[in-house]
Amino acid sequence: MNVQIYRTNASSYQNPSFFVQEKKILEKIEGVKYIQSLNEINNEDPFILITNTHTKLNEIPKVLLDKTILVVHPNSGHDNFPVEFIKNSSFPIILGNPIRSHAVAEYIIGCIFNHFTKIENHLHWSNDRTWERKLLRDQKVLILGNGHIGKVVKNSLSSLCREVKTFDPFVENQFNHTDLTVNYAKEMFKGVQVLLLAQSLNENSAKMINNDILKLLDPECLIVNAARGGLIEEEHLIHYLQKNPKAFAYLDVFENEPFKPGHLHDIKNVNKTSHIAGVYKKLNQDIISYEFHIIKEFLGYMRENRKEQFSEDYKECLLSSRIQKDILI
Repeated sequence: MNVQIYRTNASSYQNPSFFVQEKKILEKIEGVKYIQSLNEINNEDPFILITNTHTKLNEIPKVLLDKTILVVHPNSGHDNFPVEFIKNSSFPIILGNPIRSHAVAEYIIGCIFNHFTKIENHLHWSNDRTWERKLLRDQKVLILGNGHIGKVVKNSLSSLCREVKTFDPFVENQFNHTDLTVNYAKEMFKGVQVLLLAQSLNENSAKMINNDILKLLDPECLIVNAARGGLIEEEHLIHYLQKNPKAFAYLDVFENEPFKPGHLHDIKNVNKTSHIAGVYKKLNQDIISYEFHIIKEFLGYMRENRKEQFSEDYKECLLSSRIQKDILI
């Protein structure tokens, strides 16, 4: 079976050498041709599309979509896919959650340790040997989201913190998990000292962190958002940080990206990064390896006439599996 692979969009950390390597590796799969320009299209052979969070589905040429048999989306964020598009697609859409989950979890945990356990270099011996710090042992932690990232963070913190609870309204089979709740209640935010956002952005979660929630948090709360900027009402967060100078926020995502020069510059108790939580040294190599594995597996299933079995075997990474009650989670 011959197929054409076309990447619809690239990210800023993917330079020309990445595409050379991507083409070289993916064309090692039997029957694959990597198309770098729509002018190279062969109208006879089907397509596999590689998308990312910048992809606008309504801008993909119909000639591609009509002949698409698989979409590989090697990203965790997927809110650029409309629910109706996913439902009406005749092809599977595979997410890349396993690629970045540990990197984002490490970013979140790194923020926590940097905040609570920042280690200063002593140029001279300190005779008083004091270290006025809080221990994680005494912190009440709430994680929003129990997906790939949330689970890693929770497992890492559970033995260190006084209390680690998770909220995720879309979790099934939560029996015997007293530290996991699926029922939303504002009271769960009361007195929280560490608030970690690890959930997807949808109509239920948009602007979830607002004045009503912020006023319930501990006045010295640490907030880390490495998920989506739209989860927080930013003006409300600014007011909270100004009112509570001992509170602190690490923000890697923003409602408007890239953020403008000087954005939040006058807020001293905030640390901004440029949507880098999921970026690491081997990222591009891992993306290509993941694409190679998924595409090779898919074509193997197709040759054996087992397309439905592929969707079943890769259900955990299937975007359509993330639709619950018409909400993309």
